[in-house]
Amino acid sequence: MRKKTVKRNIVPLLLVASVILLILHVNQRDAVQLFPAPLRQAVELDMAPLEMMALMPETKSSSTTLLAKSHLTPTNGAKPPLMMGWILDTGTANITSVMNETPGLNVLSPKWFHVDGVNGAISGIPERTVIQQSKKKHQQVWAVVDNGFNGALSHSILQYQDQQDMLIRHIVKLAVSYHLDGINLDFEGLFARDRWNYSRFVSVLAEQLHAQHIKLSVDLPPDYVSGTNNGPYNHSALASAADYIVLMGYDEYWLGDPNAGPTASLPWVRLAVNDFLATGVPANKLVLGIPFYAEDWTVNQKGTVISSIALSALESNRLVHQLHSRLVWNAMEGVYFTAYKYQQYWHEIWLENRRTLMLFAELARNDKLAGLAGWYLGLESKTTWLSVLHTLRSPSIVN
Repeated sequence: MRKKTVKRNIVPLLLVASVILLILHVNQRDAVQLFPAPLRQAVELDMAPLEMMALMPETKSSSTTLLAKSHLTPTNGAKPPLMMGWILDTGTANITSVMNETPGLNVLSPKWFHVDGVNGAISGIPERTVIQQSKKKHQQVWAVVDNGFNGALSHSILQYQDQQDMLIRHIVKLAVSYHLDGINLDFEGLFARDRWNYSRFVSVLAEQLHAQHIKLSVDLPPDYVSGTNNGPYNHSALASAADYIVLMGYDEYWLGDPNAGPTASLPWVRLAVNDFLATGVPANKLVLGIPFYAEDWTVNQKGTVISSIALSALESNRLVHQLHSRLVWNAMEGVYFTAYKYQQYWHEIWLENRRTLMLFAELARNDKLAGLAGWYLGLESKTTWLSVLHTLRSPSIVN
């Protein structure tokens, strides 16, 4: 644990580092690698640009109260953009508590259903009370149907039309029985050879849901290679069938990655959005998924990742505050960076906090996307939620 008294001893080093960075006028993350180790550590941990916002545990303030009361509905008569939130909590009380902390939420997407085998097998039971409460709040409920990231099971279903149709009938029956407003399809880890099969599955499912006035949204990961859409997910075909495509704009560096980095840097997210728009997804059907979490990376002296653990935005804020650690704003990446030493290892955190998330909301607003989806509700503070909501629904500054 670092102490405040240590900071006074490195002030001359920080002044030298600041001058060097100003002269070089390069990205801080790259420039600090040129410094000797003691100076590099001092810069990474303690130097922050003048525009850096102080990171303190977020509490409800007068400004937050005013923001909550501000008018967030477009004045031109257009419907407001989607503010969608996935939720993992179970139990009516837990879900209701989270819903109360997210005013302006207009689509609740609980992870209720899981493909559990062939012949249309699905596990999971929705909570009727939550559905009823959502309708009273004028919120739509789009229940998640996921495949557990099981490509092999998915292939055993998608390769046969009768298996597809049994699963489709079961999904539609559940959606109708529980009076759902929509289904959020989250099939990840699919095989490339199921590209046509999955497009057919989504097309038929959408047609049958639409006949019941139920919406379909489809979650998709970013393309590995921008500009080439030749994997299992045919962007154009899926966007033509579904009401919305949700771009999962996170896990740029993910749990288990050998390299440390941000969960979602601004350039990476912007590239993914542009790729989807260029490969057949209309802007008014594209929802940008944003992360409410970050990784705490444990690295060795060479910078190689030893392990990592996911932290919620709230946990990350508390940790940085407790360690008296300084955050450095990386303007190129659009995220904050901090490092701290615990026992014999260094830890790195690339933090997509309120400032970064507001940049994502600005991107969605200026590109006239359908809205945002947060993974997942309850990991962020109410202040952060309101800031993102307000940014998304503010008038665009781009013509």
